[in-house]
Amino acid sequence: MPRLSNLLSSAVEKLLFHPATITHAETIGGRFRRVRVQGEVFKGVKWVPGQAVQFYLGNLTKRAYTPMQMEADAGSAEFLFYMHGGGPGSAWAGSLRIGDGCKVMRPKDSLDFTNFEGRATFFGDETSMAAAYALQSCARAGARHRYVLEVTSAAEANSVLNSLGLRDVTLYQRTEEEEHLQGVVRQLAQSANNPFAGSDDSDETDKSGGRVLQWIFTGQARSIQRVQKALRESGVEVRRSKVRAYWSPGKTGMD
Repeated sequence: MPRLSNLLSSAVEKLLFHPATITHAETIGGRFRRVRVQGEVFKGVKWVPGQAVQFYLGNLTKRAYTPMQMEADAGSAEFLFYMHGGGPGSAWAGSLRIGDGCKVMRPKDSLDFTNFEGRATFFGDETSMAAAYALQSCARAGARHRYVLEVTSAAEANSVLNSLGLRDVTLYQRTEEEEHLQGVVRQLAQSANNPFAGSDDSDETDKSGGRVLQWIFTGQARSIQRVQKALRESGVEVRRSKVRAYWSPGKTGMD
């Protein structure tokens, strides 16, 4: 059986994944790795900010990560890996060094941040920071999106935000009973009630005459569900939303 598993793993790796090389790797904020990957697989790719890239870790194990940015001419992509557990993804990310080889797939659809008509309010956590960076990088002139993140350590998260230059971010540190989500919901509801304060988008309206506000929900599946439910119960409309759960306790290999 182990021999069959090895043969299958090798076949998957050769058929679906392409070789690439780590050209930059640094630890920031304690549990984050900022990593640049170079490879022919990224050359000529029409990258859509919000897409995901699958990495093959061996033994039929793969993990998906959102590129912060991609340079198709140079064939490079930059990632932010959050090591939030003792699983294979965290162990792999923590071990990366310049010159290491890796196996990746071409970018695949996950979220699309290129077609927003107005301002977006973004909810997520540490695993969402790369997506937040990608969203900020493709924002049209004058548009300033808002980001609300639940995090395990606000101090650690702030050091990463400062390193990346992410702005308009509000952090809520997790609590054991998840009372912090009440603050998250209040902040999101406030954004819904006044989404364009201080923005050049203040006069933009949707077809019904209301203000354009789009929602993005990312991060942990349970938190997304709880926040969306609480917003609806408080009378906040979240129908204009993009949703992508990156992880859930007890589940592996999520996008």
